[in-house]
Amino acid sequence: MAKYTQRGSTALDQCIDGHLRRIAEVAQPHALAGILLGGYGRGEGSPFINPDGTQSPFNDYDLIVVVDKKSKELRRKLNAQETQLTEELGLPVDLCPYISSHLRRCEFSLLNYEMKYGHKVVWGDENILSAMPDYPHSAIPFSEGSRLLLNRGKLLLDIQQRLAEATPLTEEERIRFIKFIHKALLALGDCALLSSSQYDISYHVKKERIQHIGNCPARTSVINGFLNAVELKEWGDFQALENYDIAREFNRVREIFLRFMSWYRAQHAQRECSIPKAIALNLKWNRTLDTNHPRERLYDAILGLLGNNPICSAEKFYQLQRRFS
Repeated sequence: MAKYTQRGSTALDQCIDGHLRRIAEVAQPHALAGILLGGYGRGEGSPFINPDGTQSPFNDYDLIVVVDKKSKELRRKLNAQETQLTEELGLPVDLCPYISSHLRRCEFSLLNYEMKYGHKVVWGDENILSAMPDYPHSAIPFSEGSRLLLNRGKLLLDIQQRLAEATPLTEEERIRFIKFIHKALLALGDCALLSSSQYDISYHVKKERIQHIGNCPARTSVINGFLNAVELKEWGDFQALENYDIAREFNRVREIFLRFMSWYRAQHAQRECSIPKAIALNLKWNRTLDTNHPRERLYDAILGLLGNNPICSAEKFYQLQRRFS
């Protein structure tokens, strides 16, 4: 097994090492530590297989930067660094600030759970995340599954919006949308595992457990789609998918997604914040008096937009999704 992937090459590891050194050079002066998350942070990232058989990085570089305090000036610096590094490295770089003194009270979210148990420290104290709470593996809030589905539904909406245009897809768009469809398939499997209390941070474990999920809509398609998506994640050979029909596969996965998300929400509806907080958030962002978290309205919105029964515009959805995803 390689350092950042399950099946990648030594040359790919060296390339990613170089990218992370460059990120550290730029961001380290403004942060106590940099924590690599996502597939590369867990050692389960994707190698992109080039036509000549060589490998390139494919995953975004998602980093938590631990800082003494946040400020508008710091956010501006990080935004500028994200833009600079994304242009330099040719892959999206995200630098999300966490205040060091707040680590001990980080909420129990899927992001923080995976950050705590699946990461690599790029610079700073190797044990800096020991300050975070110990999150029970068997008690991940089911609302985190709804949140994951919302974010993957947004990717499907991106495809739907683009397919509505007359111009053909570019090769870059084809690869991106194949990746988006497979991310949605991974989310369906992850949420089926979560619903069955079998979720694990490792895809190696999840591949074994996915066969044992309980009943859910399109169960066989969810299992097979998850396994196919993991295979593409472990070995990003998009050349083998040159005949992949994006419009057909998008519509197939969209139909499964709509059924699954409606089922999941019915099974695991949970209040996502206190009533006073919900009212304050809705007054600020929706100008409505609502006792549910604004994100709960987004669940209905994404189902409506993907199901061609919208309750809001795509533009309004994107605006709120960026704020509450």
